[in-house]
Amino acid sequence: MSRVVSTLLGLCLLRGGPQDLPYSPALLILCLLAYGALGVQMARLGLPAVEPLTFSVIDIALLLGFVWFILSFKGLYSRFNQAATALAGTGALMGLIAWVLLSWQTQLLNQHASISLVSLLLLAHLVWHLAIIAGIVRHTLSITLTWAWGVTLV
Repeated sequence: MSRVVSTLLGLCLLRGGPQDLPYSPALLILCLLAYGALGVQMARLGLPAVEPLTFSVIDIALLLGFVWFILSFKGLYSRFNQAATALAGTGALMGLIAWVLLSWQTQLLNQHASISLVSLLLLAHLVWHLAIIAGIVRHTLSITLTWAWGVTLV
């Protein structure tokens, strides 16, 4: 398991691709559960009007739908497991960082303190997370980084 975590950390540092992860439906489910659990926690912080579990289930469905959609253009359905595992696993790791930052922001808002530093960190986190997704898309589809950024942003 430590090999998988180090591979996911490597993906977060833009080293390697989803092909470095083992093909494992159980690992995919584990990563989706971790991703979903963090989604529930983050929804509790920032979306009081939305049911956190519903938000998380929709988020997971969108992630899986995105992977299936991008793979359908090249017919690379055999890469689904590893690509989805990479996106869910790195999403869970990045979600931990986002959860800490959002918790900090909520605490500062409750104290009526300045949140400019936290906002900048959240912006940097967003850009980095998009870079991770673009890197995974690039390796998954075997396309250039420019095209991968385009797919990621669209």
